[in-house]
Amino acid sequence: MSASHVLRWVGGKSFVSAPVDGSPTLLRFDSDDFMDRLLAMLADAPQTLPEFIARPESWQQLAAPTPAPALEAPKSATARALVRQRSLLGFRRPTLPAPPPAQEPQPVLKLFQPVHQRFYVAAAHLVCELPGLPTRTTSGGDRSGMLLRRLFPSGGEAAFVKAPGQPGRWHPVADPHQPLPGEEWLSVFPLAYQTPDGHRRKLLAGLVPAARHDDFRFAPQVPAALPTVADDLKASARMTFIAPWQGLIERARATRDAAGGPVADAPWTDDSGARDDAAKSSLPVANDQLQESSWRLLQDMNEWLAAHLPEVHARLAAGSTGRTQADALLKRLEAAVFDAAKRGQADFQNVFSPNVLPTQRDIGIATNLRAALAAISPVSKTLDGLSFAFPSKADDGSDPWPGFAFPLAVATRGAALEGPFWAWSAVPPDPLADKQDEANALLELLQADLEAAIGEAFDAGILGRARTQAPHAARLAAELEATLKADPGPPHYVLRFVHQRCDCGPLHPAVMSDPSEVFELAGFFDTDAPLRPIRIALPFDTSPGGLRKFGKNSAFIMSDLLCGQMKRVRRLGFGDLVLSVLPWPFHKDLSVPDGGPCGGTGGNSFGTICSLSIPIITIVAFILLIVIATLLDLIFRWLPFLMVCFPIPGLKGKKP
Repeated sequence: MSASHVLRWVGGKSFVSAPVDGSPTLLRFDSDDFMDRLLAMLADAPQTLPEFIARPESWQQLAAPTPAPALEAPKSATARALVRQRSLLGFRRPTLPAPPPAQEPQPVLKLFQPVHQRFYVAAAHLVCELPGLPTRTTSGGDRSGMLLRRLFPSGGEAAFVKAPGQPGRWHPVADPHQPLPGEEWLSVFPLAYQTPDGHRRKLLAGLVPAARHDDFRFAPQVPAALPTVADDLKASARMTFIAPWQGLIERARATRDAAGGPVADAPWTDDSGARDDAAKSSLPVANDQLQESSWRLLQDMNEWLAAHLPEVHARLAAGSTGRTQADALLKRLEAAVFDAAKRGQADFQNVFSPNVLPTQRDIGIATNLRAALAAISPVSKTLDGLSFAFPSKADDGSDPWPGFAFPLAVATRGAALEGPFWAWSAVPPDPLADKQDEANALLELLQADLEAAIGEAFDAGILGRARTQAPHAARLAAELEATLKADPGPPHYVLRFVHQRCDCGPLHPAVMSDPSEVFELAGFFDTDAPLRPIRIALPFDTSPGGLRKFGKNSAFIMSDLLCGQMKRVRRLGFGDLVLSVLPWPFHKDLSVPDGGPCGGTGGNSFGTICSLSIPIITIVAFILLIVIATLLDLIFRWLPFLMVCFPIPGLKGKKP
């Protein structure tokens, strides 16, 4: 069996410009009506298609604007044909291509996103390899599309393959002229037009997905191990309690710094007595908050172990598991000691309130992290039912909080580590190291033991629940690391058109075009990207008389609990927030009175619906933007580049 003729791809400009080539043509448009312009160009002046070919541009040197279609077209068919013939006068397709003029090396073409007001269309013709290259008439089962290929420095092309339920990956291709199974096909659509020599042609075109820069840029290259349940659990453990624990340490450190210490060359008198008084009043309150956060974090740790490492969770109270890595994890938990002897050290004097130590909580219930995890389980449901902050009591005067104290981070006056790490001696103490960095390094030891126990349980097939939802940030970090190893520079891509004939089998494999021009995909924030004009008109009349005319059409629904919390927030001022983050002697703790849910007479609680005015919200957002940008200018030095204002005479807010 033999074929009477062969299919071939030729570029989109091949029949309106010379020479005929096999590479798809990349067309550039700079307005949202790009499809109307493309259709108008093909209908009225297809010989101008080369003017739309994409060329390198940047914000500093923009390309010429896309030609606009004629505003007034002749109404009758005869008049349109006459105008068309006149526009084609002088158009001649040269028999031999003219030698290209000598030019300087051009930078790699960069395709920008629709948000930058740039749209790119790839175009090609599917023809029969016969005299005149007639357009191929396809059957109903035939399939045409585009393939995006990535060029890696190691050589060759890679296809973007997406398995069901998995992110896309770059698979190296042995034969670049054939698609891979599962490779993503980009859609194309037909466009009929008449060439300058009067023949009817069908152009196949497809929109280049420049907005999917992140999908293509961060997808890893195969061979790369697909994430397993164990990989997802390792990332889940870090996000569930290792990273929040590090956040508690950072909060304790910031509180300690704000409480004050001797400051060298300070422009004020270093009153140690006043500094000590400030610390005595602020540290107990901060440690009350850290203790409540620690109880909540112990809940998360306990529930995570019960769900995913049930063998370890079942042995929290006593005993060993009989598995090497699981026993090592239990020993690590047991070595996190915060006992009475350590609590009596000088650094921890006068930093705890009576709500925590020594009178209200039994320090013998949980002397280490393993015991604390076992002790939190019976009171976890009670903790979830509380709607007020520690150390508030219930309405009947009872104390519903756990009967033990085990803070995972402590705000101290000295240089002690802000957490129960004393028996974790694997990291040698460094007198020059920052204590917070040491604490984070010690937490990495716990993460390492967790990962080892997860791997052991995975190999033994005794993990708890089925596959956990993979933390997106952790998976993205792993994929980005693998991608940067394979290609550290800006990714380069090409496009190929492909046509698959139906029911032809191996006798007629897919027909692939030559690669397009090599290009890059620009990110959302790209310094070379053109700027899309954005205009936001703020309210003109901002007087009370003008603002009262705006309707309140934005409704916020709040529960009784959120309503009570918002009442507490509304009593704070901007000055209170600023003073709360300044160091001593300017530091002032936030004074937020305790309060429960919103309620009326008879103990009935209620939620609220608040209706706000969007124009006024916009003014507030703009003012806050300027204020915050001015404050952060102390660090970033960006204010000269943020905003420029032009006066507009006659633009008045209130008409006379």
